[in-house]
Amino acid sequence: MTPAEYDAFAARIPKISLHLHLTGSVAPDTVVDLARKHDVPLPAGRDVYDVDAHADLDAFLRVYDTVGEVVRDADDFHRVTYETLALAARHNVLYREMFLSPPAHPHTPYPVMLDGVVRGLRDAETDHGVVCRLIVALHRERDADEGRRLVETVIEHRDEHVIGIGLDYAEVNGPPERFRDAFALAGRAGLHRTAHSESGPPANIRTLLDDLGCTRVDHGYHVVTDAAMTARCRDEGVPFTCTPVSSDIGRYSGSGDGTHRRIVEMLDAGLAVTIDSDDPPMFGTDPTHDLRVLGPALGYDPAPLRRMLGHAVDACWLDDTDRAALRARVDAALKEDPCVN
Repeated sequence: MTPAEYDAFAARIPKISLHLHLTGSVAPDTVVDLARKHDVPLPAGRDVYDVDAHADLDAFLRVYDTVGEVVRDADDFHRVTYETLALAARHNVLYREMFLSPPAHPHTPYPVMLDGVVRGLRDAETDHGVVCRLIVALHRERDADEGRRLVETVIEHRDEHVIGIGLDYAEVNGPPERFRDAFALAGRAGLHRTAHSESGPPANIRTLLDDLGCTRVDHGYHVVTDAAMTARCRDEGVPFTCTPVSSDIGRYSGSGDGTHRRIVEMLDAGLAVTIDSDDPPMFGTDPTHDLRVLGPALGYDPAPLRRMLGHAVDACWLDDTDRAALRARVDAALKEDPCVN
């Protein structure tokens, strides 16, 4: 397949989104509008998402926190949820499991943000056909008690759209074992569990699986540096939700600028890799672009894209009936594609 043919296929292919943060998906113009609405000063105005300014993870997270400051009331959350899902639909995203990070929005009680987000995803499903569920993300740089309290709040205000919990922010400042109790509480409540592991050692993946009860790993590029852990994850079918653009630009993956190479190594090792766009406007990407940038590393072969799409269907947290319906939609779309037949 030529590069142009590969790029066209990447645009057409249906997509399952398992690694995207609502706070990181707010359009720059919306950030400016909401900052004006709430009289919040922006350090860089419309350049708040300057990719070149993301010198390290800490610098990026400060931008992320700035966005959290401007998204405040239920209408704000409705707007940003609807906008990101409408954009997803234009990239043929059929289904998304999206991170909602309450600690990033210190001015908003959880029930208020949940109300706005749920209204936004319902309206987006009605208008654009994209289905979305939520993963509430704990802030790993905060203490364990705060994480447990957030899980308690999620359980107290249980909503069918909230299907799991996650763990994000800087791994070096928040070892996963700190959150054993919070994750155990979530598990007892029937919530699915995942966690980011991007810059830490492969041993952290073992902690996620054995101590936190995670059934997915977000990023996880370093797994291939440990043969035993790679074999275990392959044999157990552990999914890895990878984000090639954000990890390469941010240089947070522990593999320098070689995240694309690591993803290919993971695929070659038989791991269940999925692809998503993490924080799209913050890194100048979108659901299609994150597939396109892998083209050179994949030799412009469409087969890995189809394989990773299948991994995503398997890895999502829908029940068996809804997963079968999603798989049927994916299969129907692929059956009509000239690159598949």
